[in-house]
Amino acid sequence: MASKITLKELASILGVSISTISKALNDSHEISDATKKRIVELAKLHNYRPNKIALGLKSGRTNTIAVVIPSVQNSFFARALYGIESVISQTKYSTIVCLTKESHDKEVDNFDMLSNGVVDGFIVAVSEETQTLEDFSHFEDAINDEKSLVMFDRVIDSIPCTKVTTNDHTAISEATQGLIKANRKNIILLSAINNLNVGKQRTKGYQKAMADAGLTPIVLTSDRDGVANTLKEYIKNNPLDAVIALDTDASFASYKVARDLDKKIPQDMAVIGYVSERMAPYLAPELTTINQHSYTMGKTAATLLIEQLENKSNNDHSVVIDSTLSQRASS
Repeated sequence: MASKITLKELASILGVSISTISKALNDSHEISDATKKRIVELAKLHNYRPNKIALGLKSGRTNTIAVVIPSVQNSFFARALYGIESVISQTKYSTIVCLTKESHDKEVDNFDMLSNGVVDGFIVAVSEETQTLEDFSHFEDAINDEKSLVMFDRVIDSIPCTKVTTNDHTAISEATQGLIKANRKNIILLSAINNLNVGKQRTKGYQKAMADAGLTPIVLTSDRDGVANTLKEYIKNNPLDAVIALDTDASFASYKVARDLDKKIPQDMAVIGYVSERMAPYLAPELTTINQHSYTMGKTAATLLIEQLENKSNNDHSVVIDSTLSQRASS
């Protein structure tokens, strides 16, 4: 088996400078094709692999991007990641994926570790704990270190970076209006993401639509483990003919409670929710969903970050992806 070799040793064997070796391996036009061929063949023979981190520390560029997201178990982030990778795979850049598990400390650790010459930029969906604590100094530090930063879905308005979001406020407002037009009056909003900016925006959209129609908005919030029980206790003591569920946990909880209390969907209780478009048709009845187009959101975030890196600029603007209502049997 061929042994590994250093750049300095390659240069010594071939009788050329380290700079020539480096340029040849990067296919520089400054080096002749014959010399490139000799260098590439010898590097391959000795299993030479460049140290990207070391090169990055020297040049200031690693051609690596960090994607920092809460989870890949959540179908939204999994689809967004596919969208990001579909763009990055067509470029010279590679990706490092970091999962925060909704932890502020994990998010900070990832930024601290990767900002130190490991990556050129970040694509991030902000963790729940970071939003709750309102501690955003790690984002500010990354920008001060001249790292490009794009936030998607979960964004922080006060951070001067590019942001990719959906029209959460409008989408929920229009869904609520549709239920009202269908003569649903006791419409409940159910949320397990009330700590997140996206949850707050969706809640405002619902509240506005209800107020405009002269109806009383009822917002039920809980953590992920308690959301089903919160809805069940409300239904036992109050009239209800529709639920708008703001997240996957609340959507599944609505179906579970309807089954437990012998409520028929949509006859007794219409449901509009947020789950994967691939999953929604397999629920019984098929769930009407608000589709955030997470794949498109991921592609857009990646495209914007690449543009910033190539243009060596840090832009501060927002792109809004329109959500769409996928009407199915549950409403």
